[in-house]
Formats: sequence, structure tokens, C-alpha cells
Amino acid sequence: MKKIISLLIIVTTLFTFVGCYQQETSAPEIDVSMEDVIKAIKDQMAKDMIAAGAPEDIFKDGQLPKYMEIDLTSEDVQGQIAEMFNKEDIESGIVLQHMMNVKSDLVIILKAKDKNKVESLKASLEKIKEQQEKIWSQYLPDQYEKVKNNIIKINGNYLIYITWDTPENIETAFDNAFKK
Repeated sequence: MKKIISLLIIVTTLFTFVGCYQQETSAPEIDVSMEDVIKAIKDQMAKDMIAAGAPEDIFKDGQLPKYMEIDLTSEDVQGQIAEMFNKEDIESGIVLQHMMNVKSDLVIILKAKDKNKVESLKASLEKIKEQQEKIWSQYLPDQYEKVKNNIIKINGNYLIYITWDTPENIETAFDNAFKK
């Protein structure tokens, strides 16, 4: 009987140590800057555009030709997309949108001020998607297909909205930005 009790104590002790060891060695949450996330997204967009035939030399200083970059936290920001958000919910936010109304390309990267604001921002992104579906369903069918394949994703306090030819490429770049 003493052998069984001793064995149980040893096994319990081992499980306790193993459990504590795994908790202590688990990776801490990585703090990623908004600039790093935006750079990863813009780099992927440039790669996709080059793969689609854009000349490599037009991508200078991290700029995407024919795309507007809108800071949603700017005091003078205006427009339909900016009006969809409560500025008080956003720590930082960037919109990357094609300049011409012949492409539905739209990438929105947001960092919520805190976890409590994430769901509110996600609801705003869902409204933008509904709005984009209404617009593009009656305008250009090929662009409407891109909108239908839209991705909205959350990682911690970060959110991303992707309407793009290959949204999974940008989604992967977004995910990888948090693995550094």
C-alpha cells in the first residue's frame, strides 16, 4: 500500500513540475508596432503587384503607386470610410485604397485603443463590407467578386480588412508580422 501511495505522490509531483515548466516557458505576447504591420502589408501588396506585371522600379520609399494612404487618426481626415469609425476607438489606423473608382482594392489596418473597442471596430468593418458589396454588385462584376472574397481578421488589438485580388497573401503578411 505504501508503494502505491508513494508512486501516486511521485506521479503527481512530476505532473505539477511539468505543468509549471510549460507555463513559464510559453511565449509572451509580442508587442508589434503599427508601422511594422503596415510595412509588412505594403511589402506584400507590392510583391503581388509586381507578380501581376507592374514594373519593379515604380515602388520607391515604401509607396504604392496609384494608391492613397489615409491616416484615420488625422484631425482633417474625411470621407465615407473615415465616417464609419468612432475615432475614440482607434489608437492608429491606415486605409490603403486605389485612387480610381475602377478597382475595389481596399485594405484597412486598425489598432484599437484597448480590447473593449475591438468588437466595435469589427462591426464598423462589417458595415464597410456591406456598403462595398452594394456599390460593386451594380458597378463592375469582377471587382464585386473581390469584395465577396473579403477577409476581416483580428489579432489582439489589431484588425485588418482586405479586399484584394489575393487577400490570403495579405492575410499571411498580417499574421507573420506578429511572429517576429
